[in-house]
Amino acid sequence: MKITLHEISKAFGGRDIFTNFSLDIESGMHLCVCGPNGMGKSTLLRLVAGLEVPDAGRVLIPSGVRLGYVEQELDAKALETPLITYVLDVVHDWNEFWLDWEEAQAKGDEARIKELMHKQAELEASVGYNPEQRAKTVLSGLGFSERKWTRTLGELSGGWRERAKLARVLTAGADVLLLDEPTNHLDIDAVEWLEDFLKSFQGVLVFVAHDRVFMDHMSTHILYLGGQKPVFRKATYTQFLHLQEEYELQRERERKAVQEDLQRKMAFVDRFRYKATKARQAGSRLKQAKKLEKELDGLRPEPKRKELRFSWPEAPHAEKLIYHAVDLEFHFPDGKFMWPRLNFSIYNGQRVAFVGHNGCGKSTLIKLMAERLAPTHGVVQRSTSARVGYYAQHQMELLREDMTVLACIRSMSDPHTTEEELMSVLGLFLLGQNFFDRQVSNLSGGEKCRLVLASLFLKRCNVLLLDEPTNHLDLESREALANALKRFEGTLIMVAHDRWLLGETNCEIWALDREGIHDYASFAAYDEARHSLPAKEASGAPKPVQPQQAAKSQAQPKSLSREEQKRLRREQAEARNALHKKLKPLKEKYAKLEEELNRAMEEEQETEHKLADPETYADKNLSTTLLARYNELKLLCEKLFLDLEELEGQIRTIEEEAGKGETA
Repeated sequence: MKITLHEISKAFGGRDIFTNFSLDIESGMHLCVCGPNGMGKSTLLRLVAGLEVPDAGRVLIPSGVRLGYVEQELDAKALETPLITYVLDVVHDWNEFWLDWEEAQAKGDEARIKELMHKQAELEASVGYNPEQRAKTVLSGLGFSERKWTRTLGELSGGWRERAKLARVLTAGADVLLLDEPTNHLDIDAVEWLEDFLKSFQGVLVFVAHDRVFMDHMSTHILYLGGQKPVFRKATYTQFLHLQEEYELQRERERKAVQEDLQRKMAFVDRFRYKATKARQAGSRLKQAKKLEKELDGLRPEPKRKELRFSWPEAPHAEKLIYHAVDLEFHFPDGKFMWPRLNFSIYNGQRVAFVGHNGCGKSTLIKLMAERLAPTHGVVQRSTSARVGYYAQHQMELLREDMTVLACIRSMSDPHTTEEELMSVLGLFLLGQNFFDRQVSNLSGGEKCRLVLASLFLKRCNVLLLDEPTNHLDLESREALANALKRFEGTLIMVAHDRWLLGETNCEIWALDREGIHDYASFAAYDEARHSLPAKEASGAPKPVQPQQAAKSQAQPKSLSREEQKRLRREQAEARNALHKKLKPLKEKYAKLEEELNRAMEEEQETEHKLADPETYADKNLSTTLLARYNELKLLCEKLFLDLEELEGQIRTIEEEAGKGETA
């Protein structure tokens, strides 16, 4: 299978997005389309999906190819539909098939049964043997708890609706997946589940993303939009950056060589063009020089990726203790609580990132610290010297729609901010000179969010509270934000799911779940702890540690005597032995069930191949026997899957209880 974009051109608002552009997207390719915002990434996906038509050229897709594209809007009917029904609606052919099958069996219609056998193979190739189980697996992987499966889409928040639309596409099965920023609204566990799902996807994947880790993990090829012309390379994103750097250095060397040759030829022309004996040679050199000028024009350097310098007003000095929480608790009106009572301290200059599943209370905790919510119990005390800058997704009401961008940012900044500081920070968030005189009302939603974020760096804040600051930022803006946060000398507290940003900003990681806070010195330490487990905890946090006063406990570890260390090691060894004895029979049973499942699946596949052979149906007894065995094997596989899941749950429960015992 191959998708061909043949000499396509597309323009919007008088601006050329693509001009005479051609590309072959081959079977098995995982193509990452990247570049600054507004360069045509989403347009390319819509062209392939058939939702946009090129002004010139053609998009060639083989007939029968199934495209998976996440719809933009949900209609009123969809909003009234339960989540599980909405996701399974895309496999209605499966339900119709079984109705037809039962009818054909009841009538004893052998010709129809034979026809349906072929259709069954086609359906199972696209949606698997059990679409309902597939849908539940996808929903669970994307973070939906079972209690949400029966809720209507109208009851879900915007972020969860986006996940629902993605789940529907992944459940449907497709030959070509077209995903536009699929990691938006996903927490770290959901992103990693999506990565695993897509790595096993055998078809064509074309995706737009700004998450560098996701791009590196998922891409086999890169299409970069944003230079003089599109650049296509077989590489991950990091490899692409290195290749482009080498390519530009080579072009620069060629450009200098051509420039020097051109100067020599023009010097000869200037010197001898009016001498009769040399006029012919001078004319020849002039023709050569004109060719070199064209060659030089083709070697113009690509626009440099933005390397912006930032400056902002110096923040006032803050006291040592910035936040101190004592028995902090928050309940929603329905009585639901997020976590047990929290006790922690955050000190001046500390850098903390809250992580965990969506819905675990990260944003709620940030709002409590920003005094946007009041605690149900306990207090979170803030230093009187703290000057807080708070950013969340829904702060566009702070903007004056009737102002220009420059006037608006000036009104939101410290009065002593200089014009240079205003402009440099606006540039950081891709709101450069061509935006300065634009009305705020004419900005897109993403541009307005970036304007609010930019204002925080101009308010002389010594504490930043940031709730998902990378949403709406493209790659260059994320890199610039990371550089700015690294240079920020105050206290940084944020909620983020961007793994690259978490690593770059050197934050401590505080993982939140229903047991409280679990702290790690860095994202690398947190990531290692998570992946060292045989299965991830439901909370997304690694093996629990006792809720603590995070920085304080790490900075001042309690020293143990030699005897205490020996006793501790002995107790740990005894606990490990007890855990091993308890888990050994369960793990042995798990291995046997797994082996039995593998055998059953192999036999099921062999039986399926026999049933797909037309000669099988020449022998009625054989076809009937094989069909009966095939259905038995399907039921057996489903039972073994359920048994394995139950056993997995028992093992996980024992390991969790053992983990709690270690910290008791």
